[in-house]
Amino acid sequence: MTRTGFTLLLLPLAGCATLSSAETEPVDVAIAPTANARLADATARELAHLARFDPQQIEEVGPELMALAAALTARGDGPDPAAMPAAAEPAAPPADMVDAPSLQHGVHIASYRLAHNAVAGWQTLQAQYPVLAELQARVEAREIEGRGTFLRLKAGPFDNAGDARQLCADIEAGGGYCLAGDFTGQGLDRVAGEAHE
Repeated sequence: MTRTGFTLLLLPLAGCATLSSAETEPVDVAIAPTANARLADATARELAHLARFDPQQIEEVGPELMALAAALTARGDGPDPAAMPAAAEPAAPPADMVDAPSLQHGVHIASYRLAHNAVAGWQTLQAQYPVLAELQARVEAREIEGRGTFLRLKAGPFDNAGDARQLCADIEAGGGYCLAGDFTGQGLDRVAGEAHE
């Protein structure tokens, strides 16, 4: 949003500042009856609460907020991420959030049984698809009923699902496997380090 557009948006709000408290009661606006609309509303309320009462938690999710702002900006609905301060290095997530879905998008490009195979596979895939060299790798353990545990190799992050799907189209055109999804899992370097301990 441009500075002029933002200023024009604030002008009607300035005129409302002189209303009595009875006139400024919150208006109950219906949320669209979709799961994503309800999630967006709940997230907005939680973020507003944290911004007022626990700003440290807001700092910890700064990269995810930047990704969301960038996705909204791409659609023309959000703030300009370039006008925002640079995000600090993210802190490690709390233990109860380790397996939570990521707000960032990624692509599942291979599965392996062992961590060292995932590391070697990542190097092979980067050589085969040079665009992967610009991305990060994560590994997510998944239990497949009747077959055991597999390590899903993922590449990302992408700010939106469209970019992830485009990469999949490119990889599939080259004969590879690719499935767009979230960018959950542990960093490949961490998994590799644990495998060598």
